[in-house]
Amino acid sequence: MASQLLWDGETPVSLPPKIYRLLLYFLQHTGQLISREELFNAVWDGRIVDDSALRLAVNSLRNILQDDCKTPRFISTVNRRGYRFLADVAVNRPHDNVILLHYQPKIEPSPAWIERLSELDLLQRAFHQAARKERCLFFLSGERGAGKTTLIDMFLSRIISPNLAVLRARGVQLHGTAEPFLPLLEALERRCREPSGKTLIERLEQTAPTWLFQMSNLLSDDKLAAIIPKVSQNNTRRMLREAAEFFENISTGSTFILIIDNAQWVDQATLDLIALLAFRRSEAKLLIIVSYRFCENSVAAQRIEKLREELHHRGLCQELFLQRLAQVEFPEAG
Repeated sequence: MASQLLWDGETPVSLPPKIYRLLLYFLQHTGQLISREELFNAVWDGRIVDDSALRLAVNSLRNILQDDCKTPRFISTVNRRGYRFLADVAVNRPHDNVILLHYQPKIEPSPAWIERLSELDLLQRAFHQAARKERCLFFLSGERGAGKTTLIDMFLSRIISPNLAVLRARGVQLHGTAEPFLPLLEALERRCREPSGKTLIERLEQTAPTWLFQMSNLLSDDKLAAIIPKVSQNNTRRMLREAAEFFENISTGSTFILIIDNAQWVDQATLDLIALLAFRRSEAKLLIIVSYRFCENSVAAQRIEKLREELHHRGLCQELFLQRLAQVEFPEAG
């Protein structure tokens, strides 16, 4: 409800606040005779306004719904008494396969929006490919400060989709051996702590219990005791297999964007997962964006380059080397 959008199939229709509240009240009272006074209380919070304001709002809503006041399908005027919403209303609960991991980047338009239109179009095409159940791996490379993080934020801010899941992980430069899948574990744990995280925890318990076991501080003692028998053979290979199933499972109900920032610093297990997801050929509405800069002393960056070359040869990836803009600097860690 917070988005105040009406969906015409896959096309979003933005509603002004008053029109949104009017439609919502009609939907909540379909088939009932609703008086003008009732609508004034519901939509205008009881404030004294002219009758023409209500008529104008109803007419605006009719235009949005492409309704004809003479032969109405949605809004019927009951002479001198009020209005009646005619359409049958059904509440569709999210499908079991849909986990909405919303992500709204906080970014203001800037000159970079104009300078980066062609790059944004490439990412947009990759997203549409994934939405058609054709998984896509997108390699985004560039030197530090080229604006990779900002470009991804710009891309995400342009997407309007009713069923969209986004998980964004970030590699961190560490000294010594990193925990397998560390960036993804941290990103998932953050999402599990969100208000909608309960559904995500339930899906992890069903599909990837070894992953949930790594986030045991999310679980009650009873839940932890129940999950221990499922992870008696907890190892990296099993986590790899479960992760592939888990992410593909999400992408059956939602278009799923998995973003790995600073991938030149991720662990080898995370790179194994990226490769496995890239080569699997089952249908999935899955877009993987690997953002990295090449470092001669980074084993991960060298492996990413080899994977990119192999997938490019097979026609299984898209790639973009991002040049630094002449007059625009982007603060970013990657």
